[in-house]
Amino acid sequence: MGRFSTSQAVATFRAQGRSITAQRTAVFHLLERAEGHPTAEELHTELHRTVPRLALKTVYAILHELADLRLVAALPLPGGATHWEQNSTPHGHLVCDTCRRVVDLPVDPSVLMPLVRHAARRFDARRASLIVHGRCERCAAR
Repeated sequence: MGRFSTSQAVATFRAQGRSITAQRTAVFHLLERAEGHPTAEELHTELHRTVPRLALKTVYAILHELADLRLVAALPLPGGATHWEQNSTPHGHLVCDTCRRVVDLPVDPSVLMPLVRHAARRFDARRASLIVHGRCERCAAR
């Protein structure tokens, strides 16, 4: 568990019999360097400078392959594009409602499970996520 790693992605793809293409390698390297929680569109814009023929559809396909292999996770946010999570360590998120910036919150959401089980006795809770909405420091200062 931890941050996304190009070497881990390459090893996992090879173990699955998947080829390591130039497009996949470019996405892997960018994800490894990316800060925050990029969207497919942000990744595509950045990659377009070095791989101009890379289609947005291909970036989405690679991200979904990585998600299927549990190397990244989709982080869908209300009213916006899906962000991609490269940190597999359990944690929550702070989301700025003004600029849409997403920041990791170092709290394991599973700590909420006893509260959920107590409050919702007839609900079979399997996992929890924690997303806190507000304004980031930059937006609050404006």
